[in-house]
Parts: sequence; structure tokens; C-alpha cells
Amino acid sequence: MNKKLFEKVKGLCKDTGLSEKYLKAITEKMGGSIEDDSTDDEAIESTANLIAEVAKESQGEATRWANKNKETKTEEEKKAEEERKKKEEERKKKEEEERLKGKVALDEATEKRLKEMEEKIANYEAKESKEARAKEVVKAMEKHKIPAYLRDRLAKSISDDEDIEDAVSAYKQELITNGLDDEHSGGSKAASEKQIDEAADSLLESITVK
Repeated sequence: MNKKLFEKVKGLCKDTGLSEKYLKAITEKMGGSIEDDSTDDEAIESTANLIAEVAKESQGEATRWANKNKETKTEEEKKAEEERKKKEEERKKKEEEERLKGKVALDEATEKRLKEMEEKIANYEAKESKEARAKEVVKAMEKHKIPAYLRDRLAKSISDDEDIEDAVSAYKQELITNGLDDEHSGGSKAASEKQIDEAADSLLESITVK
């Protein structure tokens, strides 16, 4: 390889960023017509310019290829990122659906338990109310000395919204009007609280529809 030719090529391509190894290789390939010891400046200049043009063109093609490859890679990376985001969104959506599904199931179970508790409380309150009213009926009958054999019938005739005292008092007056006096009452001795409770339980049992 003609050293003068190579130095000339290097000078023409110094701003291209091409490596000396590449310039040496292309000079050897394209400068074969110039003898190693040639001093023909005109031939060396012409060949050096030709080699420099080819080298610069090669560099342009290499740059375009690199940029295109970079764009392709960037596009692939972009698609991969979009696919990753899509999968992540699908995963989060699925997790949210599962969470909401579990919450709905929990809410339904909670609602069922609350409903059962409300029914139990309502039944308990209804029972308590009936027992309390039965005691009030017994006390009123004791107070007005209603005969024992008439008490069940009287209790059944008193409606839930009727005033107990008024109903029993009216019934007592009816008995007096019909000639039944206090000696038919079963005794004038006041009943104990325990006796009233037992009588109320018995009365409640007798008037409860089974």
C-alpha cells in the first residue's frame, strides 16, 4: 500500500469518524493501481479522492442502517412496553373484579346474618310483648276478681290494641249486671307475683294459636 496515498485518504476522511483500520482496508482494496513506491501526485490525489468519496458514502449508508435498526428496535420496545402495560391493566382489572366479587359475597353473607338477627330480635320482642300483656291481663282480672272459669274466654276476647283495664272493668260490670257477685270470684285474697307469672304463662299458652 502506498503510504502517501493512505496519508492523503486519512486527511480527507479525518472528520468522518471512520477508524484508521477501516480506511487502511478500503485504501488497500481500491488503491491497488497505485504502486507502493509511486510518486505520481496526480494519480495519488485522484485515487485518494475516489477512496474518500466511497468511504464517506459507506459511512452514510452505515449511519442510515444504524438509525433504521434503532428505529425498528425502538418500535419493538414500544410495542413490548404497550403489551406489558396492557397485561398489567388486565391483571389489575382481574384483581379488582375478584375483590369486588369477594366483597359482594361478604356483603350478602353479612346482610343474611343481619336479617336473621333482626328476625330473632323481632320474635323475641313480640314474645316479650305478649308475655307482658298476658301478665297485665291477669293482674286486671285479679284486681276486678273475675271468676277463674271465665278468664280464658275473657282473655281471648281482648284485642291487642284494646285497653286491658277498660275491657276487664267493662266485663266485670257486665257480670254484676247479670247477677254474678264477688263470691264467684274464687276468693278475694291478693295473688302473689309468682302466681301472677304462672297464671300469665298458662293464659298465654291457652290463647296462643298453635
